[in-house]
Amino acid sequence: MPTDPFAAKRAEMRDEFFAKLFLLGGWLGGTDTYKRTMWAAVPDIALQPAAYTLTFRKGLPEPGANNRLVMAGHEAVLAQWFHRPLRRRDILLARDWYARDSATKAFPAEVWDAVLAQPGEELTLPVDVWGLPGGQTFLAGVPCLTFEGPGGLISYTEPAMCRYFAPVIQATKARLMRAATPRDAEFGLRSAPVEVCNLILLLARFVGGAGAEGAAQLTSNDTAEFMWPDLFRSIGTIGHEMMCAAQSFDRTLAAAEFEMMDRFVSKMGAASLLCDLVDAETVGLENALRVIRSHPETDRVGVRVDSGDIAGQCVLYFQKMKQLGIPPRVIVFEDEVTPEGVRRVYDTFRAQTGVEPTMLFPGAGGYWWKLVHRDTVSAAFKRTATADRPNVKFSNSPGKETVPGYVRVYARGDTLVVADRSEHIDGEPLFVKLVDQGRVVYAEGFREQAARAERTWDRYARWEVSPLLRDHLDRFAAMRAAEVAAARERLAAGAGPT
Repeated sequence: MPTDPFAAKRAEMRDEFFAKLFLLGGWLGGTDTYKRTMWAAVPDIALQPAAYTLTFRKGLPEPGANNRLVMAGHEAVLAQWFHRPLRRRDILLARDWYARDSATKAFPAEVWDAVLAQPGEELTLPVDVWGLPGGQTFLAGVPCLTFEGPGGLISYTEPAMCRYFAPVIQATKARLMRAATPRDAEFGLRSAPVEVCNLILLLARFVGGAGAEGAAQLTSNDTAEFMWPDLFRSIGTIGHEMMCAAQSFDRTLAAAEFEMMDRFVSKMGAASLLCDLVDAETVGLENALRVIRSHPETDRVGVRVDSGDIAGQCVLYFQKMKQLGIPPRVIVFEDEVTPEGVRRVYDTFRAQTGVEPTMLFPGAGGYWWKLVHRDTVSAAFKRTATADRPNVKFSNSPGKETVPGYVRVYARGDTLVVADRSEHIDGEPLFVKLVDQGRVVYAEGFREQAARAERTWDRYARWEVSPLLRDHLDRFAAMRAAEVAAARERLAAGAGPT
């Protein structure tokens, strides 16, 4: 069998991609300052076993989401702290800097001494992570990951682990787009803050949208196709910059547009002709039809509309081609495409042509980044247990109370059950081990994850807590209610704190 000439470079790029996500320089500063001050103040508590859970307290506010979310992003988000071991010399250097030279002089030395007690130069965090596997659908409010180990060390990872919000939102968006259309392409590279963010998006989009068949997803990101040729397929055509290049004051805009359309098709043999350089409904329409008719040797020339009345233009181009006896061609439409926008275009097309829109092909860019921030889903990484004691974080805002304990999640029919790890639950256990003593052990394929998203998307309607966790919550709620009532009475009477 011939050697793949691209394999070495592909492997190198994948390694570099995940390495870029790891702590900058392997430095312990990839956290919030208050992590240092808290655990320096109470080192005995910091060293105790603890559990922290990641919970998305709100669903994605898009039609069809219905409080459902799709897990994705383990490969990228866990890499931030667990891609490789920490280095002894970096921990020692961080200890000196933060204890002596930082503006906030504090370092939880006892916590990190527990890590330094390991032999050798390369050191791992004694932390286990359990959570939902990639592609698993869950409901807002259900803890999706739990981190277990010395609480002070887990605490350091909070800012990085909250970033699960991005791939989870994007995988969920992919399910919504798949529900709206059986075909679409991603054109969002320029919307990403940096290129690695677009690669994280594309992997999440594959998990959420590729379905059980695991079809390669279309994208304009050439790097993605090279790194994962089995997951992505590049798609590209003519752009405005080439169309503009033929313009001058000594010829018509229409002539310049036609020249570039014709030259592209003559050379490439296929195109989605961009028709709005001058006006998509007049000049661009005439030029596109003229080019299509002048190249009978290929039926791979269609059009692309991305400004103005998109739905109306899809109808217009289809009807004009039909009048000229041109068989249906692909009509790519863009311009802030969303699942709801796709449905509107499809519905308009059906209503005005009486034909199913099988030739219409949506492409989305900015959609994949719209609402992609932590507050959209209210991502929360909170302590839920210390040693053998359940913990609850209360709030004056309803819905922000945490579920206490060392949690695990089970499926029972259409219900998700959140329980403590000590309980025996009659249901399908959903949590899998993702990290074992600081080393990532989750290595599931992206196609398997995509199939799970397809399998579980419509499965769950509600969630509940186990009897033990219900008891914990009720007891905490009663304690809080009694103490708040007593404090109000004291404050109303003008008494000082007890």
